[in-house]
Amino acid sequence: METSVIDFTPMGLDADWPARRWLEPINGRDDKPLRGVRLGHANDSAMVLICTYPRARFDDEVRATGTDPVHEIAHETTYSQINLVLHQIRTPGARPDGLIGSLLRYAGQQASRYPEWPTAQWGDQAASTTSLASWQSGFSLAYPDTYVVVHACGVGIDEVRLTAAADLSRYDLSMDPLEIGAMHWELWASQTELAYEDLAPALAML
Repeated sequence: METSVIDFTPMGLDADWPARRWLEPINGRDDKPLRGVRLGHANDSAMVLICTYPRARFDDEVRATGTDPVHEIAHETTYSQINLVLHQIRTPGARPDGLIGSLLRYAGQQASRYPEWPTAQWGDQAASTTSLASWQSGFSLAYPDTYVVVHACGVGIDEVRLTAAADLSRYDLSMDPLEIGAMHWELWASQTELAYEDLAPALAML
């Protein structure tokens, strides 16, 4: 992927992150510019994913469907969080019947409750946050030109410090993420293993 197609400045972690970083596009329709960019950060014990969406582009796309952009950003947050949690489940045997449908309902209901989410500070910027199993996620409306969504595991989301990633040369672009797993799970040697029972508190809210 050529960084020249990125016509906005993504947010990333500050310069103190000591380990691997990579960049993944968030694609929209084939004939449209990038919907956003995900900057990944992983070490042996933690993973932090930062998604940046150009605000005007996102708003135009969402409003064309009659949806509120802030609610849609909240839903992007909860839906992605579910996928992250499901990747870590190592329970033997078949997935419980109806689990995916229940989780999708949870994502929608939790997104609708975003005004009640706890708040965190990413440096001097406020964020709304939600948790599921081992993941903490949140979004911030504090950046005038972009929406920013963060997913963190192994590090508290209130410890996140963001900075504009104007120099993307520090992020690995040399490998196609589809060839080795879209989220670079192989970089996270000691990731937490979960069981379906870890989702029970969330499903109890339905």
